[in-house]
Amino acid sequence: MQTYLTDKKRKTIIITLLFIGGTIGFIDKAAINVAIIPIQKDLQLNSFESGLILSIFFFSYALMHPLGGWLTDKYGSRKILVLSILCFSIFTASTSFAWSFASLFLFRFLFGIGEGSVFPASVRSIAENFPDKERGRASSFFLSAQTFGGALGSVIIGALVVSFGWRWMFVSIGIIGVLIAWAFWVYLKSPQDTQINKEKQGQKKISYKKLFKTKNFWKIFYTKFFSNIVNWGMVSWMPSYWVSKGLGLASASTLMFIPYLASFLMFNVSGWILDKYMTGREKYLAVAGSILSAVFLYLMFNETSVSLGIVYMTLNAISIAFIGTSLYTMIIKYSAKELTGSVTGFVSFGGQISGGISPAVIGFVLTIFNGSYNAASWFLIASALAGAVTSLTIKNNVMETKENVLIDQSF
Repeated sequence: MQTYLTDKKRKTIIITLLFIGGTIGFIDKAAINVAIIPIQKDLQLNSFESGLILSIFFFSYALMHPLGGWLTDKYGSRKILVLSILCFSIFTASTSFAWSFASLFLFRFLFGIGEGSVFPASVRSIAENFPDKERGRASSFFLSAQTFGGALGSVIIGALVVSFGWRWMFVSIGIIGVLIAWAFWVYLKSPQDTQINKEKQGQKKISYKKLFKTKNFWKIFYTKFFSNIVNWGMVSWMPSYWVSKGLGLASASTLMFIPYLASFLMFNVSGWILDKYMTGREKYLAVAGSILSAVFLYLMFNETSVSLGIVYMTLNAISIAFIGTSLYTMIIKYSAKELTGSVTGFVSFGGQISGGISPAVIGFVLTIFNGSYNAASWFLIASALAGAVTSLTIKNNVMETKENVLIDQSF
């Protein structure tokens, strides 16, 4: 049994660093969603090419998740986090040198390779340093970094692009990422790491084959897949959608702050709810989030008022927050500790593949329908409903011990 020798101060440092790393990571990958508007003009890209640029990151990012999870389980979270943050920051800055569709495509692909290990390494770090009763809150706070990064980035990125141009924007956030990688190297290591490594060596090894045979693994995998179709479809194309409604680039970018901020708050509220009231019943928060997401998407795309559209977009973002928190809390609480990084990597792999599919499909649909978002809206709504169905099939069984959850039958 793993002991948690990490004191309160140490846990605060760990979760703060993970939160900062998650924040800059999301800012870096979401920056292209605002920058693509002037990039389209400068590099003369059509909507389909722009969709491919928005998507390619997710495919390389997804490919690295299973490998990043395996590397984390093998070499430890600190080394992988430092290397990954350093790499994606360098490739972010390199995006500023793009001169054509092909060069931009390559830089975004390399950026995804660089960032792909951050998420599984971060989740593994939470599993190593936080006891069961704190993991819902710790994981939800870490997951909320993406919405905090979205809120912060929606204001900063738009301002940087308007003031200095998209090239200098990428250079600026790349430099910040390098400094954060240094902070991880200096502050993440502690005397407890030695104890944790000793305990890892004594743990029983578990075959990866058993991971893929588990029913709940695939149900969580597909729930994440469908929820990310919605999430990244919204994140990637909403700035362009609001510009098509008559808003300026700076205004459209700033408006994205509202749903991101609401999601940040609800990520942390949902983590508290999961720890306090929903142990063994986490899936129902994911089911509710999926159904509500479909409802709010329909209302948003059929609303003629921009202000009400923003309200529905915000409610949709809150609904998606419930889904992510529930799924990763189940993984951190109930998966075999020896495979926490790998389980996270494979589930997140499915989510990132859908993140690659969604922007490209929407870009293709917009090209076919001359910029109309009607067909794109039904694509997102159908994905949300599919997520509701798959999340409903997840089995919750509080009588099973967590050591057997991912090995034998179900959650």
